[in-house]
Amino acid sequence: MSKPKGHMREIKLAFKLWFESEEGYVFGSGAYNLLAKIQEKGSLSEATKSLGMSYRYAWGIIKRVEKRIGKTILKTRRGGKSGGGGCELTDEGYVLMRKYERYRDAVSNTLKNLEEHRSKTS
Repeated sequence: MSKPKGHMREIKLAFKLWFESEEGYVFGSGAYNLLAKIQEKGSLSEATKSLGMSYRYAWGIIKRVEKRIGKTILKTRRGGKSGGGGCELTDEGYVLMRKYERYRDAVSNTLKNLEEHRSKTS
C-alpha cells in the first residue's frame, strides 16, 4: 500500500449532543439555540426571524419538546392591535437549557483535555 504524498490534513474531534427519551429525540442544539434566541428577543416571531426559521417549524420544535418531557417550556402572552404579545421560558425551559449547557460544556472540556493530552504524547 503506498503512502499518500504531502502532509496529512489537520483533523479534530467533534461531537453532537442531544437528549433522548424512550420515544426518541427530545432536545439538542437546534432546540437550545431557539430557546436562547427566544430568551434574548422575548418573542417567538422575532427569534425565528433572526434564526431564519419559519414560525410554524419553530412552534413544532417547542411542542415536540414539551410533549416528550411532559412539561411546558414556553409561556406565551397574546398580543392585540396595540401589541404587547410575546413569550418567555418557563422554569422548566430554563432548567432544560442549563442542563444541556452543563453536559455540553462537560463533554467539550473532556474532549479539549483529550486533545491536549494527545498532542503532548504524539
